[in-house]
Amino acid sequence: MSSMKSIISILLVICLHIISSQARAIPGPWIVTDIAGKRKYPSERFTLEILSPSETTINVNLLQRGSTFNQSLLTNVKLHRESNKVDVELPSSGVESNPEYYFAIYSNGLRIDYSGTFQIGDPRFGITICKPVAGDHLKIGQTLKARWFGSFVPPGQSPADFTLVRALLEPALIPPIQAPIVSFNFFPGVNLTFSSNHLDFELPNSIPPNTLYKFGFLIVSQIPGFLTQIYSSGTFLIK
Repeated sequence: MSSMKSIISILLVICLHIISSQARAIPGPWIVTDIAGKRKYPSERFTLEILSPSETTINVNLLQRGSTFNQSLLTNVKLHRESNKVDVELPSSGVESNPEYYFAIYSNGLRIDYSGTFQIGDPRFGITICKPVAGDHLKIGQTLKARWFGSFVPPGQSPADFTLVRALLEPALIPPIQAPIVSFNFFPGVNLTFSSNHLDFELPNSIPPNTLYKFGFLIVSQIPGFLTQIYSSGTFLIK
């Protein structure tokens, strides 16, 4: 009986060690709140859920793609290990109606993650990437099933003036200089049909395991105010 209890105790210790190791292995901090394509308004309050592998301190900024807008929302936010709820309030002024806003979190001056792009106001255009969702876990060898809807052509503009350059699957955090950046491009007419609103891609084993990734689109034009559009999904984990 004593021997059996000893075996059970050893197994419990092993299980706890495995669970603990897996918890430590989770990268981050990373934003797991699904905000991609959502519509928000000035002064609106919002809660971000941020996963962190350890205790750390971050800053939270609001930025807009295609512009120099970058406003600090929170500083010296202390994160605990695992799940954290962080309340933010959008600026009451200084923001325009646009679909390319996003939250970014910084540590020691470096951006460590950013949310999916979302709307402020009612711009009446923009791309919503509904899959993958922030916080998703995918495995190498599985199929990434990207899904989206919307338009990158602003009201009153000609579609001929806008060019979808590519879709992109890339790490959320640029790796150290000595490490290769494993990213994948999808080009219209080659391996991407934007109007189909979907893309299926088998995740190859060249992807570094346990890495945070983003899926997004790049659009360019010669129209002032719309020279570059970038839309991003929420951050997801490839294991």
